[in-house]
Amino acid sequence: MGKTSYLLEYAQQVRDAYQAQVDDAQNKNMQFLTVISTIFFPLTLITGWYGMNFENMPELESGYPFVIILSLVVIIICIWIFRKKKIL
Repeated sequence: MGKTSYLLEYAQQVRDAYQAQVDDAQNKNMQFLTVISTIFFPLTLITGWYGMNFENMPELESGYPFVIILSLVVIIICIWIFRKKKIL
């Protein structure tokens, strides 16, 4: 009976160690996907605003260079913040 309980306890420890590794890998994947989503959310908002094609928008005449520059600035700022916090 002693060896059986020892083997059961050992198997439980091995299973817990494996589950911890799987959980860690899943956590890293979710963190990466969250960072990507956070970077692209402001861009989606910007394109939603400027994609409505209102008649009196000043950007319509100049070919949207302001929106392109704004989008690049948002991406650079997001990446800089994530690198500073050591998330990316």
